[in-house]
Amino acid sequence: MTKRRPSNKKPTGVNKSLGNSLTNERDRNRKAHQRSKYDAEEIENPAFMELESKKYIDSITDETSLEEFLSRAQLAGTEFTAEREQFRVVEKDTPVVIPSRADYKNNVEMQKMFEHRLKIPRRPSSDLWNNAEELTRLENEAFLKWRSDLSELQERDGLVLTPFERNPDMWRELWRVVERSDIVVQIVDARNPLLFRSKDLDAYVKEVDPAKQVLLLVNKADLLEEYHLMEWAKYFTENQINAVFWSALDELPSISEESCESVPTTASSSINGQLYIRTREELIQYLKGIGHVSAAPGSKPVVVGMVGYPNVGKSSTINKLAGGKKVSVSATPGKTRHFQTVHIDNQLCLCDCPGLVMPSFTFGRNEMFLNGILPADQMREHFGPIALLMSRVPVSFFERVYSVMLPESSKPSALNLLTSIAFMRGFMSASGVPDCSRAARFVIKDVVAGRLRWVAPPPGVDQEQFNSHLYPKDLGKSDSGRVQLEQLEKRGLLEGDGILNKKVDSLFFSETQGAAHIRSAKHDPSCLQNRGTVIPGQVEKDDKRHHNRNKKEKLRRIYVASH
Repeated sequence: MTKRRPSNKKPTGVNKSLGNSLTNERDRNRKAHQRSKYDAEEIENPAFMELESKKYIDSITDETSLEEFLSRAQLAGTEFTAEREQFRVVEKDTPVVIPSRADYKNNVEMQKMFEHRLKIPRRPSSDLWNNAEELTRLENEAFLKWRSDLSELQERDGLVLTPFERNPDMWRELWRVVERSDIVVQIVDARNPLLFRSKDLDAYVKEVDPAKQVLLLVNKADLLEEYHLMEWAKYFTENQINAVFWSALDELPSISEESCESVPTTASSSINGQLYIRTREELIQYLKGIGHVSAAPGSKPVVVGMVGYPNVGKSSTINKLAGGKKVSVSATPGKTRHFQTVHIDNQLCLCDCPGLVMPSFTFGRNEMFLNGILPADQMREHFGPIALLMSRVPVSFFERVYSVMLPESSKPSALNLLTSIAFMRGFMSASGVPDCSRAARFVIKDVVAGRLRWVAPPPGVDQEQFNSHLYPKDLGKSDSGRVQLEQLEKRGLLEGDGILNKKVDSLFFSETQGAAHIRSAKHDPSCLQNRGTVIPGQVEKDDKRHHNRNKKEKLRRIYVASH
């Protein structure tokens, strides 16, 4: 006989979650029963109050026009009265436009003119408020003015802002991290540092306290070649930017042996005056050095705040410095939702900040998907990012990496590439058509993870020359996707003028013969139709079809079977 467990003993092991849910339900029923026996005035007793659940902060980067209007009204404290009126839903489909080099050059010049207006929201000074209610009101007013300024800037022709963080609670987390940190480390992706770097964040740190140190940590430097590192180090030195190259991962497997080159394996080195740190001990000592750590007993540890965009490696850097998993890490951007501190030793403390999408100039959402700022699973239009990627990476490299072959008679397009990859990988929809959306997410995740590399050049450097080392021209054309290409052309799943002309020519010059469809007389065994041919005098045998000789057959089946 099994011994009965005491009622006051909590479950453990696999029954822990079930036991917790049963315990919580019993507590709710007990409190509800106690409330029913008392008046409303006595319910304020702490014994009857429900414990507040932990509040999670969600990142908000995209809003519809209605959501933006309601959020602004909430910040301004405006109230509305619901009225039932006629309404109309207007949907606008934006075409996919890939900017040319001339458009890119003109846009860069315009961005330099209005770069000073790209600011992050400031926290009101402590001299302007006395309690929490006044602070909340001033923060909402400052945040509303900041959003109005960005909307006015975005109305100018030719300027496009990235989807930026619109949740005030996320910016409050940044304010807390900046205020309590002695060194603010802005972590950026080495493949496109200028897109992830916010100049106004450095200015805001100096406004809070001029004694605070600012450092630019260029993460994922293992994805760059030595030539890329030298060019970016030269740019940082010329612009007086205190930057350090770093990699939170020990090693990264390359997608192909032909496209990888080894980087020097020394513990730390100097590239054009910029430091390349390769071990956690070197980075810890470097942070202690610029923070002027004191060895005197009772001295406070140096607090280092890690800030930056989502998915740039803030949490991964903290875990590597701590020597273990201290904060959660995920491939999905926005895993960290509140700031958290990790003590390395008695002299150094790290502070992890949630990832913030700061306002910056770009050509649209396609750039953000390729750089991992927005999750690939939230992508709704999949041809735009792939078309932008194809304008930067040679088509022959896609064919070599994914073992596909694109038609030479037509211009390479995103549809043909995604269709070929989906057909080769088996990504098919329910209707039997290659799933291009899944193939697009597959390719973009390869770009974000570093298996398919592309590096942005510094200003003034040609893009093709800068990335020429990543895509060797002597790879040759592989024949591994020829069978797949013939099947796609036969099914008519590829687009292009050359493919259409080839299909028309094959139909025009094909040797076809006309055929007459003759229907046999009803109940006449001497005149039976056999696959489009009349054979007189043939009598059908008795078989397992139970004399089903009068069954009507579709002519198109007979015609296809006979020809």
